[in-house]
Amino acid sequence: MGKLVKIVFGIVGAVLLVLVLAVGAFALFFDPNDFRTQITAAARKATGRELTVGEIKLGIYPVLGANVKEVSLSNAPGFGDQPMLQVAEADVGLRLLPLVLRRELVVGKVALNGLKAHLAKDADGKSNWDDLAKGGAQDETKPDEPAGAGAGLKSIDIGGIAISNADVSYSDRQSGQAYRVAGLNLETGSISPGDPFDISLAFVTTLEAQRATADVKLSTRVEYDLEAQAYSAKKLVLKLLATLPDQKADIDLSGDLSADLKKQTALADKLSLKVKAKTADGSADVALDGSVSADLAAKTALAEKLAVKLKAALKDLNADADLSVRVSAEYDKPLVRAEGLKLSLNASGAALPGGKQAATFTGDAIYDGARGTLKLATGELKASDLGLEVALGLDGSGLNTDAPRFMGPVSVKNFNPRDLMKLLDIKLETHDPETLKALALRLKFDASTNSARITDLNLKLDQSTITGNATISDFKTKAAEFALKLDGIDADRYLPTPTVPVKEAPLTPEEKAAVNATEVPSDVLDTLNVVGSVDIGKLKLKNVAMTAVQLRVNALKGQEKTIGLGAQLYGGSIASTTRIAPGATPRYVESLKLTSIAAGPLLKDFTGKESMTGSGNFAMDVSTAGKTVGALKQALNGDLSFSFLNGAVKGFNLGQILRKGDALLKGQQFNDTAPVQTDFTELSAAAKISNGVLQSDALNAKSPLFRVDGAGKVNLVTETIDYTAKPTIVNTASGQGGKDLPDLTGIVIPIKVSGTFDKPKYSLDLKAALTQKATQGLRDQLVGDKGDKLRDKIDTQLEKKLGGELENNPALKGKLQDGLNSLFGKKKKPAEPATAPAPAEPAPAPAPTP
Repeated sequence: MGKLVKIVFGIVGAVLLVLVLAVGAFALFFDPNDFRTQITAAARKATGRELTVGEIKLGIYPVLGANVKEVSLSNAPGFGDQPMLQVAEADVGLRLLPLVLRRELVVGKVALNGLKAHLAKDADGKSNWDDLAKGGAQDETKPDEPAGAGAGLKSIDIGGIAISNADVSYSDRQSGQAYRVAGLNLETGSISPGDPFDISLAFVTTLEAQRATADVKLSTRVEYDLEAQAYSAKKLVLKLLATLPDQKADIDLSGDLSADLKKQTALADKLSLKVKAKTADGSADVALDGSVSADLAAKTALAEKLAVKLKAALKDLNADADLSVRVSAEYDKPLVRAEGLKLSLNASGAALPGGKQAATFTGDAIYDGARGTLKLATGELKASDLGLEVALGLDGSGLNTDAPRFMGPVSVKNFNPRDLMKLLDIKLETHDPETLKALALRLKFDASTNSARITDLNLKLDQSTITGNATISDFKTKAAEFALKLDGIDADRYLPTPTVPVKEAPLTPEEKAAVNATEVPSDVLDTLNVVGSVDIGKLKLKNVAMTAVQLRVNALKGQEKTIGLGAQLYGGSIASTTRIAPGATPRYVESLKLTSIAAGPLLKDFTGKESMTGSGNFAMDVSTAGKTVGALKQALNGDLSFSFLNGAVKGFNLGQILRKGDALLKGQQFNDTAPVQTDFTELSAAAKISNGVLQSDALNAKSPLFRVDGAGKVNLVTETIDYTAKPTIVNTASGQGGKDLPDLTGIVIPIKVSGTFDKPKYSLDLKAALTQKATQGLRDQLVGDKGDKLRDKIDTQLEKKLGGELENNPALKGKLQDGLNSLFGKKKKPAEPATAPAPAEPAPAPAPTP
């Protein structure tokens, strides 16, 4: 725009110069209107353009002046028929007596009315004033003037300059931009050397593409001393009203400007800037006050007591901000210092938690553009309503490169997170309402556009402390590393209060099919790019107490992910390893071991009931592959086993139940106060999983009362059960607080489990047990002399009826004998006749007496 104004005033000046010369040459002897044809021809020869001039009026005494109307200059070829320049009226006058008597050039007011200039540039970058600029080029070298040249005039005075109703437009087809200055009015007071004069300027400018307009008004009083090279603009007032679609800004600037070119100093004093902006969403008022001085030789600037006030009103937010700072700069480097920075903010409205908030930020900052560094010292943020106090230090480097870097310490003083969440309208339910009442944080950060690192982390939450480091080494690949330590935490205090589980209806076949078709988010797992560790001294989770907890994660992108967990708990240990191999068909491997776990305390803490005691071990090694839940079930393979020693299953006493049933069958009264538990010395099982089907043939339970073995299958795919346990009563109920059960010794009572996971079925095979008991009772009755006699009769009858068939069919004979043996026992061999005793030898004769 500055270049545009220079061109316009250059053209205007050329026109005025021609007019002055015309006046000087022809005013006394000729009527200038007689020479308009020659003037037009001369302009055509010089510029190739058509110059038209309307009525010309000349004055001789006491003012030598000229008035010209309706001047126009045609446009350059290719830019249309519209004239490039039009002037409705121009007027200039020169007083003769001061020039003749005192050698003083006194020019009356120079007036220009109705200027219209149409400037343009075509798509090739050629402008419609290029030919005029070339025609006006002259050799700038001048011969040395003789001594005393130009000394004829003592001074030059101008009565003022008045430009009214000027209109200048500019269109650029190369950039697609178009500008216009309309209604331009410029007026100055009398201009005399060393005397101050007033200036007023007003115009409206338009940017057509942006549909933006600006109404500009400027007034000031200019003071200058050419010899001292001192210049000033006093009481400068600039008013600007800018308008955009749905936006409006009213800007007022005032102050005193001065410059001393000999001292190379400049000053903007009593500077005041006020901006009122309105948009469809709200309004904002900005006020700036202060003073700015500059040392042009040292290339430094200083803004003293700079103060900024902001008021914003949005739909759901009102904000007031105050900024005060002292700014010094070495602008050639550049080097900028902000000292005593203080920013205060007060906000209110429905958009804010609690309806209002207040915050302050203080600090000192320095920016070195040559080195590309930024340093913030003693930065402190206080949010009183939020209860936050944050201390921040910042060192920035590489700000003049494509790889800036920021680092520094951050500390947050102890505050109440629960109060903060309440203000932020964050609802969080915890089992213990006394948690989340104290948090303090210290750390150091080091961040760039590609990575970030936190070191020396120290976070205190209530009674727990977390320390360690964390790094995101690449934002694009999300590669992260961490190593954290937690001294101890009761996680149950921070979890919601457990609710009573609601028994849900079994899934329908359609719902089960939908669950099996659900895809496991393996793609998300594959995006993990993390390596890290978490060590916890003491952890309580789901009421289970653990110590020396170790979590290890190795999950590099595109590689097998491994998650390891280890801990000490209830006299034993747990070790778990999970491996995930991503790919078209993701593969999962799980290994879990519980060693020497005290089952009683564990179950009591975890379930609230000590339903079982004993020292136990558990091991599981399984693998599977697939993208859906159903595929994972079908591909499940592996082994699992468990064993418990010297414990008891609480809630029932199997020996007591059997004794009670035995007494009722015999019609006897039962009175037993033994503990309600079933003791065991050993309880173990092993199973193998093959393609989603669990097969177990190694159930083994031993107690003073019974022995149990069992076998069967559990189909994890179809969710069905087919398992039979076979408890056998042994000789004694010792250890069960009751008497023996000799009548049930050796009896096997099969317990069959069938059905589905949703509806399991349990049944006792009493028929088999009763048959076994009846057979045993019959066998007991048939063993002995009665049985032998009955068997002899049966053998005799078989000989009579089957006789030869049995001799010719040894297999049939053997089966019959086996059946009889199972019923009567093996046939006893006939007793051998007793051997007669040998006759006794006669006693020896007594020895003779001496």
